[in-house]
Amino acid sequence: MYKKREIVEGAFYHVTSRTNNKIRAFETKPGRKIIEITLKEAKEKYKFQLTNFCIMPTHIHLLIKPKENTLLSNIMYQIKRYSTKRWNFSYCASDHLWGQRYFSRVVKNDSDYETVMNYINQNPVKDGLAAAPEEWEFSGAYHKFHGLTDLLDY
Repeated sequence: MYKKREIVEGAFYHVTSRTNNKIRAFETKPGRKIIEITLKEAKEKYKFQLTNFCIMPTHIHLLIKPKENTLLSNIMYQIKRYSTKRWNFSYCASDHLWGQRYFSRVVKNDSDYETVMNYINQNPVKDGLAAAPEEWEFSGAYHKFHGLTDLLDY
């Protein structure tokens, strides 16, 4: 039985989701692009604030704030459903892309927010994918460093 999710209106959430059996679905640039495109479309449909993200080979990290009357579960359903459809089409597959439920937790205060921001930024560095956070192309740190405004909300 799953633990009931904490829901707080107007809160930021740190959300992570892993691929099924930890397959390295996002190891290549086209795989990571699928997630990026899906995030953009989900933002258009559900109007949530995305202040940081990181697409890793086997999982994603999001720092998001759903807008009023928007459920985090609807946002994540959209992201997971459409990324799976795209991934299966692109790779001629018919499998589940994502593993179990996504993990989410409410960001409690400003200090917690900074901790989550740093954790997400350092993920590709920690895994040896980049020497610095702003070097990992599929991350909020990269988008901020390069002034990209199509996905993040500053």
